[in-house]
Amino acid sequence: MGELSVPEETVPMNRRMSRTLLPLALMVIVLTGCWDRTELNELSITSATAVDRKGDRWVVSYQVLIPSVVSGASGPMKGGAQLPITVYTTEGPTIREAIYQSTLESPRTLFFSHNRVLIVGEELAKGGLSELIDVYLRNSDSRETVTVLIAKGEGRKILEQLLQIQIIPGDGIRETMKTESENYSALPYVNMYSLAKALTSESNSAVIPEIFISGGAPVTSEEQFNSTTMSSKLKLGKLAILRDGRLVGWLKVRDALGVNFIRNQVKKTVISLGCGQQNEATEGPGHSSSMFAVKLLHSATTIKPVLQGGDEPLRMLVKVKAEGTLLETDCKADLDRQDTIKEMERQLEEEIRSVIRNGFGETQKLQTDIVGFADMIHRRYPKRWREMKKAWSQAYAEIKLETQVDFTLRRLGLTSKSFTKLDEESRGGEE
Repeated sequence: MGELSVPEETVPMNRRMSRTLLPLALMVIVLTGCWDRTELNELSITSATAVDRKGDRWVVSYQVLIPSVVSGASGPMKGGAQLPITVYTTEGPTIREAIYQSTLESPRTLFFSHNRVLIVGEELAKGGLSELIDVYLRNSDSRETVTVLIAKGEGRKILEQLLQIQIIPGDGIRETMKTESENYSALPYVNMYSLAKALTSESNSAVIPEIFISGGAPVTSEEQFNSTTMSSKLKLGKLAILRDGRLVGWLKVRDALGVNFIRNQVKKTVISLGCGQQNEATEGPGHSSSMFAVKLLHSATTIKPVLQGGDEPLRMLVKVKAEGTLLETDCKADLDRQDTIKEMERQLEEEIRSVIRNGFGETQKLQTDIVGFADMIHRRYPKRWREMKKAWSQAYAEIKLETQVDFTLRRLGLTSKSFTKLDEESRGGEE
């Protein structure tokens, strides 16, 4: 006999209601709402932070937004307008206590999820960044994607400097770093995650770009800001070199570009050279007052470690394949001639080789493997790496670098002759 089926309409009303209300009651229990919410008017939104060291105490500075000013600003500030940020500093025996000290002087809780930039003071970098990195990787309110830069002197001074193009200085600093990395490629874009990853690699080395105030006194007031020309500005500088988490030296911009070629981090850049042999027939050998500039549009680097037996030093074979376009020229040579193009490409190849050799040589003087050769050797020669690891700094300083560069000039522009050459020809025709 089959199971007896009871029509729905015969079920009592109270039983049907209980079937409907029970799931709803469970949903109410589960979906209890945002019990730990924090209202926006209770937060201090931090756009940039600076961390310094003073004796045995941590000094943390904050660039905090003033929401009413930022939300009402659609462009540069008008006369008498309020500044969009405020900067203040707290101290403590640890970084997190220094941060919580802010509750003694601010009615709002610091909010770091929108923090764009972290400025590290030079003295702190010399002592080591391990504790600072630990804070960023351990706490959920600190983003490991924050852009990291280093300043000579106090990091707070960098936070106080105003920018005209972008109303929030922290955002402006980050965008400047990204723009340089994508268009000139001398300084790598470094965030907290990549910094921690580099310092825990086989080489235990990393780099941080420098930022400094260029010009006169810092622009920190409304009167200084409301001018077409500011007395000072923020500018990217050298490249700081870290080994075992500590600052050990600096690289100039040109040397940093050479290191970036080895690290395969050159996206675009501009190279300017003298016309050289192209003008020997008309102006004599060695004349270089005339120049040409080429924009490198693409670059790819491959590296092969060669470890021989005996006492032979390690060799690294670096091959760079690049191409670009001619931006400008004052050279009188005829660009319709194939040998002229080949000569320009040869000069560019030699210049890139020189930049790479010089940059790598400076890292060898510091005995700091910021190019990541240690990881390559570890992967290719794991057994030998275990023997070399203990004295890697010395072995790195003895590496023989062999570079090969293949540069192709893809485009010359709308004309094959410089305006100087055209003008010279027109004057000759008149005569």
